[in-house]
Amino acid sequence: MFKKSGLKAISALSFAGIAALGFINPASAENDADGFLINTAISRAAPDAAAIAALPSDIKEKGYLTIGGETTLPPYLFRQDDGITGMESSFMQALGQALDLKIKLINTDFGSMVIGLTSGRLDVAMSDFSDTPEREKQVTFIDYTKTGQQLIVAKGNPKKIHSVADLCGAIAGGPAGSLSLAIAKKQSDVCTQAGKPAVDVQSYPSASASDLALRTGRIDAMGIDYAIAANIVGASQGKTELTGDLFEAGYHGAAVSKNSEQLSKALLLAFQGIAKQGIDAQILKHYGVPQMHMDAPQINAKAGQQ
Repeated sequence: MFKKSGLKAISALSFAGIAALGFINPASAENDADGFLINTAISRAAPDAAAIAALPSDIKEKGYLTIGGETTLPPYLFRQDDGITGMESSFMQALGQALDLKIKLINTDFGSMVIGLTSGRLDVAMSDFSDTPEREKQVTFIDYTKTGQQLIVAKGNPKKIHSVADLCGAIAGGPAGSLSLAIAKKQSDVCTQAGKPAVDVQSYPSASASDLALRTGRIDAMGIDYAIAANIVGASQGKTELTGDLFEAGYHGAAVSKNSEQLSKALLLAFQGIAKQGIDAQILKHYGVPQMHMDAPQINAKAGQQ
């Protein structure tokens, strides 16, 4: 679990690391069969016999996992050189290698991930997908990295927003279905209960659309995962800046339907094997965010954090 002092360190260190990397990914221009760019800096995961044996028979027979992920979120998952790359791309590739399965990736926004799982359209949803108590009521998470949220404001912070508590009376935006919007809506209730102006919460189709709204003055602040926040600010040419400490410490995971107990077991075993090989640490170090490392993958880690 994050400590508050650790969150401050993560904010500063991750931004410096990410800015230094510039997200110039030394992935090969060659795509693998699943459309992912091959990153030669990351080791291949060995097939995990126990994880493969735990797979549901229907997935073994079809030979692939259908994964829903948002593909417009550097540094997590994004398109480059006619392929898919990013931190989550590396985790997906390692997962496929450990399970000896192909990966079929479907671009899926956050608001559609749970629906995709419960409807059976998706086997797994992952890619900056935060484990929350509300989502745990509908799906099961196999968590494999730590995370936290960060606020972004216009350069100079004209509205003097330094924390979620400062959002009362401000206009806050973020991607539809994201954790950041849920936090802003919850804070709006806190504001009104204290006799202060509500937060005007604006929903956008993507992180890039939210960023554009901030740069053009349509919103005063946006909250988002800290690695994405650092990337957005680094690419803003001085138009935006990070503000305050990280908040809402939590976990990112691969989510499956609550009816998919076999699959959740297989994924847990696979992620445990990936961790034992040190591949998770390789991925996070490569993308400049080693602070996101978990001691061990865990099912529904957010529930245990309460």
